Parts: sequence; C-alpha cells; structure tokens
Amino acid sequence: MKCFLKLILLCLMLFPVNTLLAQERSDMTEDQASATRAFIDGITHFEEEEYEQALDMLTYAHMKMPEEPGVNFALADVYLVTGDLTNAAYYGKNAVDLDPENKWYHLKLAEIYNRAGRNEATINAFTNALEYHPDDADLLFQLAEVYVDYGELLKANRIYNRIMERRGSDFNLHLRKFRNFNALQMRDSALVELEQMREIDPGNLTTLRTISQYYMELGETEMAVEVLDDARQRNSRDPQTLLLLAEIYVNQSEWEELGKVFVTMLEDPLIYPSQKQELVRFIYIQHQRNPAESSLAEQTADVLMAFSENEPDYGPAQIIAAEFFLEQNNLEAALEKLEQANRVMPEQPEAWRQRIQVLFSMERYDDVIELADSADHHAPDDAFIQFFTGASYMLNNRPEEAEIWLEQASYAPSNRNFRSVINGTLGDVLQDLDRWEDARDAYEQALRLDSNNHNAMNNYAYFMSVREERLDYAKELAEKAISYEPENAAYLDTVGWIYYKLGEYEQAKEYIRRSLETGDASAEVYEHMGDVYKALNENENAIKYWNKALDQDSDREYLNERIQSAQS
Repeated sequence: MKCFLKLILLCLMLFPVNTLLAQERSDMTEDQASATRAFIDGITHFEEEEYEQALDMLTYAHMKMPEEPGVNFALADVYLVTGDLTNAAYYGKNAVDLDPENKWYHLKLAEIYNRAGRNEATINAFTNALEYHPDDADLLFQLAEVYVDYGELLKANRIYNRIMERRGSDFNLHLRKFRNFNALQMRDSALVELEQMREIDPGNLTTLRTISQYYMELGETEMAVEVLDDARQRNSRDPQTLLLLAEIYVNQSEWEELGKVFVTMLEDPLIYPSQKQELVRFIYIQHQRNPAESSLAEQTADVLMAFSENEPDYGPAQIIAAEFFLEQNNLEAALEKLEQANRVMPEQPEAWRQRIQVLFSMERYDDVIELADSADHHAPDDAFIQFFTGASYMLNNRPEEAEIWLEQASYAPSNRNFRSVINGTLGDVLQDLDRWEDARDAYEQALRLDSNNHNAMNNYAYFMSVREERLDYAKELAEKAISYEPENAAYLDTVGWIYYKLGEYEQAKEYIRRSLETGDASAEVYEHMGDVYKALNENENAIKYWNKALDQDSDREYLNERIQSAQS
C-alpha cells in the first residue's frame, strides 16, 4: 500500500493535473492514452529499479508527448541513476524550459550538473530557480552548500545571511559561517560568529563546549576557559566540561591547575564513579605521555589517591591506582590497592593475577602460596595464577605441590610462548622429583611451543649433560641458548660443563671462566671449575675453586673429600 501511494504521489508531481484530467475525457486520443500508460509503467519500473524497462516505457511516452515536462523530468531521473549524464542534462533542461516555475525540476537539473562537474551550470540552475522562488530557504541553503563545495566560502556566507534575513538568526547557520571564516583565516569574523552562537543558545552545555573548542582552534585560550567556566557555573559536575578544561591545562602545561580540577571533582559524592574514572584515566594518560614532568606525576598520584580513597568500594578506582603505583615501582602501595580491589570486586581476575605476580616479583613466595586458593577460586583456570603459585612452591623446595599447580597451568588457556614457559618450569620440577622421562617430555613440549625458549633449552641441555645423555644434542641446545644471552652465567656454565663431559677440558675451562667473570656465578660454577682443573691434573687450582664453592655454599660438604684426595 505504501509503495502504491508513493507511486501515485510521484505521478501527480511529474504529470500535470490538466493532462490527468484529460485522460478522463471521453474524446481522449489513443496516443494520449497509450503514452499515459507507458509513463505510469515507466515510473513503476523506475521505482522497482528496473531501469532498462523504465527507459523503454518513458522513451515511448516522450515520443508521443515530447512537450510534457513530467515525462522529460522522469527520463532525466532515470538517465541520472544509470550514469548517462549527457542525456540526463538534456531531458532535465527540457523539463525546466517547459515548466520553469517547478522548483523540483530546477533542483534535479542542478544535481545533474553538479554530478557532471559543471560548476557554473549548477549555480545557474539554482539562480534560475530562485528567480521564481526568491524566498525558498531550501533552495538558498542548497546553493550555499554548493558554494562551499566549490570553495566559494564568502559567497556561501552571503547566502546564509539571506536565509537568516528571512527566517531569523540560526545557530547552525552561524556555525557554518564560522567554519568558512575560520577556513579563510578571517579570525575576527569567525569570532563574531562564535559570539552569535553563544547568544542564541547561552544555557546549552553542548553549545558552550563546542564554542570553547572553536576558541581553542583560534588560539583564544582565555576566551575558551571563560566559556568553560560559564559552563561549570551552570553544571559543576559535567565531566565533558571538565575534560575540556583539563585539555587546556595540559596544552598550557599548567599541571597544578589540572590537578585542582580533578581533585575537586573526585571529592564530589554526587558525581558517578564511572564518570570520575573517565577523567582519572585522562590525567593518567597525560602522565604516561609526559613521564618526565615531575609536577604532573605528583598531580597524577594525588588524583589517583583521591579517586581510590573517595571511592573505596569501586573496584576500577583501586585497579587504576595499582597500575600507577606499579609503573612507579611502588610495589607496597600497589599491593594495598590490589588487595582492596580483590575485596570489592572479587570476580575481576586481572586484579588477582597482578597481585600474585607482584608478590612473586618481591620473592614473597609464602604469601603467594597463602593467597593461591582464594585467587584460584575467584579466577579459576587462570594460567598466570597457577604458574606463579607453582613456581613459588618450587622455589620453596616443595616440588610435589609445584607439580600439581604447574600441571594445571599447562592445560589452562594461554598463548603458546607462556605455555612454553610453564612446561619448561614443569620440566625443572619433574627433574627435581627424579622423574626424568616426564621431565624430558615437558622440556620437549616447551620447545615445540616456542623454539626460542632459551631458558628451557639451557636447563634441558644441562640435565642431559648431568646424565651424559645425548651430549651432542645437549651441546646444540646449550649453544643456541647462549646465542640469546651471551653473558648469562648459568648458560656459559652449561656449555662449559657439556664440553667437560665430552672430555674437551680446555674448551670447558674457557666457558666456565667466562661464567665466573660475569660476577653472577653460583657455587656450582666454582665446583665445576675445580672439576675441570682436576681433569687437567692441576690439583692446586682444583682445590682453590672447590674451596670457593664451599665458601659460597657450606652444604657442599662432599667437596671436602675431593680436596683431601687432591692434596694427598
């Protein structure tokens, strides 16, 4: 029904009323009747996007009634849609010449000329239409927009003035004039338009914010602040106004003023925490972009503390504060905020994960273990939580519990590289449990997941060398590991120890010497150097390095027997 009504209305607009009435006369000719039917069929095909059939019908109607403006208009429309701009212009011009008072014919002709890039002809089409409809605001507005498209910005503004002379001052037209003056760098004229806009809509916050932004574009910072202050007086809790003020203070590097705006807002209990969060995130991002600004860092810390303290039960406030403190390496403050986040938002896995990792980085392995069950309950199947818990058990010499957590972590969702780390650590634990076959499988899985996991390469290679198993493969892995970290004391020692097992003692001595020179060597490296010197029959040096190993680790009492044997 709607399509039928639309079709009838279109026919009435295109086909003059006297012609339709003529159809009802009994003396209507057969040509007129067939042309009328063809016209209506053509319009129907056009509406259904059947353009070839539409052209056939309308061309036939035009042959019978070439002086009918509606038929010419319809043909122009079809040719325009199909991209034949030459024919579209021809029939559009015919329609205008036949019925110059019809506004829609002029508009269609202007559209065709504009599509064809005939700028002057487009403007003439509008000008001709305005001769018959001088007060038509729609025609005037479209002409102004055409002038804008063609870069004739002052002419466009004059047309906007004509519209306002007839209809009164209009905010959107002043805005368009402002943009044109601004593009032409006519600063004073642009400012006049801004004041007109403000006068029209003085109490609208959106208007005031828009005007302020335009003042900033013109470099009128004081006026921008003045307008925003006006907006704040009307609504002191509007976050968007505060954000614009904040941007101005950032541009001016007025960090103290920036902090004052935010702290005042954060202390307001009537502003929603989610709105505060948007503003807090803004200042935090500014700090990240300007890390060297000590004053900004201080203001950011004050704002984040104010946010977290004024919104103690809002989890995101605690998390963003924790992020900042972690960035500042203030781990104790970060832990305090993460603990509070866990309390008010226990379902948030990221807070548990961060808290576990921070405790682990501080070597507080007992605290990680104590927190693990709660973290795992609220964030189940989290590979990070399970891994750091397992690693804490491992470093606390509790390999059985470590295996349980690391096994779970190996099946939890995570990316390939992290799963490689998990499996490599699981291999270390299984090795400690003297389950070498399982350990070997874990190491192999680690390297399948990440062929660049040099820590797994080194550990796997070392334990193979201890067992004198596949020494060539162990050497290949160890040398690849050391290519990633040439100054890693443990990696250097592993290569040296493999050479020792291969009976290449001079090579072994060179690598172990380099390990000792890093200053990070463990007691085991000193012991290995003693073993190398013993193999080279340099007993005095062997005793020297075994004693150094004992100095570092008195639990290596078995070295006393080697020392006594070398002395005898």
